[in-house]
Amino acid sequence: MWFSIFLSGRCALMVALAAMTLGAAAQNWPDRPIKLVVPFPPGGGADVAARTYGEKLSTLLGQPVLIDNKPGASGNIGAELVVRAPADGYTLLFANEFLATNPLMFKEIRYDSLKDFVPIAKVASNAAAIAAHPSLGVKTIQELIALGRTKNLNYASPGVGTGPHLFGQLIAIQTGAKFTNIPYKGSAPATADAVGGQVDFIISTLSPMVPHFNSGRLIGLAITGDKRSPQAPNVPTLVESGLNMQRYEVWYGVVAPAAVPRPIITRLQQASAQVLRDPELLNKLRSAGFDVEPSIGDDFGAELRAAIDRWTRVIRDAKIQRE
Repeated sequence: MWFSIFLSGRCALMVALAAMTLGAAAQNWPDRPIKLVVPFPPGGGADVAARTYGEKLSTLLGQPVLIDNKPGASGNIGAELVVRAPADGYTLLFANEFLATNPLMFKEIRYDSLKDFVPIAKVASNAAAIAAHPSLGVKTIQELIALGRTKNLNYASPGVGTGPHLFGQLIAIQTGAKFTNIPYKGSAPATADAVGGQVDFIISTLSPMVPHFNSGRLIGLAITGDKRSPQAPNVPTLVESGLNMQRYEVWYGVVAPAAVPRPIITRLQQASAQVLRDPELLNKLRSAGFDVEPSIGDDFGAELRAAIDRWTRVIRDAKIQRE
């Protein structure tokens, strides 16, 4: 009996000591560099937004924020790395809508977007663009659709299950065009192959395409947002082009492993809210073509759940099969 009491007391003491250790670690956080995992290659929209945000977060917290590009599997490689990382607040994920689409698109996935991550902040969003290689001979989205009704066209996207992939299939379903998705490991390599003529057209984030619009190496057909972009003022929206389709923008945000101590989560959310009010950061992001309408914590979580509901309907209606 006394031995059982001794063990119970010892276990309680160990739990208490562990809680004190976690509390002390949270109180001292951060005392070393923070890794921000970007599950896409350098040069794309996610990478640009992450580096801009990370630079300001580093200044505020007094520790380096290191960008760690881990492309592959439409974001799954980076997401799974963060899920397996120690839940100490030193490994975060810079995500986009793949958190909403991948669980719907892949049969085997090693994370739950809602249960395994805690939303920190939505940082920015960016309209996608639809652009064609000049050799295709089309100059409007309506001409692209008309051509796609006569023969199959292939298009580059940042990966299987990404918003641009699914949006291309949605256009095909609604217009009767035949479009085949060619997935890449991010918007930068997708844009490079579109410029090189390896695909007929591309649906991806706008920013990497703008220099190629200006040089004539890509023909901007349409913007998927509800207004024209200052970066590409001559490219019309889908609605202007006569397509009555839902608005689509790529969003970017920060999430942490669900087991990270609550004081660290709160600190990250507060720091992100402060960073996303910084005039210099806002100017940099907007100059790069991003819209900045931050949402913090639970508000960002609500947007993620809404995105899951929206893409669930799109995948069902388009009869897209899981990979």
